[in-house]
Amino acid sequence: MTNMRHYALAAVAITLILAGCGCKTSKKSVSDEHYPLVGTQWNLVKLGGVEIGADFALRPFITFDTADNIQGNLGCNTFFGTYSINKKHKMTLEFQGATKRLCQNMGVERKFMQALKRDITRYEIVGEELILFEGDQEVMRFTGVDLSKVE
Repeated sequence: MTNMRHYALAAVAITLILAGCGCKTSKKSVSDEHYPLVGTQWNLVKLGGVEIGADFALRPFITFDTADNIQGNLGCNTFFGTYSINKKHKMTLEFQGATKRLCQNMGVERKFMQALKRDITRYEIVGEELILFEGDQEVMRFTGVDLSKVE
């Protein structure tokens, strides 16, 4: 009878251990990604599916901070705003303003500003890239640079 109790207790213990292990999912967590959303300078590489050139005073970029603020450069002018993210990776951007310097290449700058004002519905981080979507349509694609390595 004692052996039966030991076997029963061992079976319960093994079941509990296995049940605890079953809680993990195979979904990729933010910590598994090469660059996190916050703490990375995201350099713009595609806008509306079209690769952008390098004819700028400064490469267009965006950064996200832990206080839900965004800031960056449109290619000449700096901008700022806020963002929020829900549990399903739905991202909302609120473009709040930008400096108003006149620069030579304003075409991409205007398109980037318009894209920041669109209804971004979700984001994905795949390796070194951040992709922002409106529905199923890719709006912007960025390449990440660790902020500690940005001069």
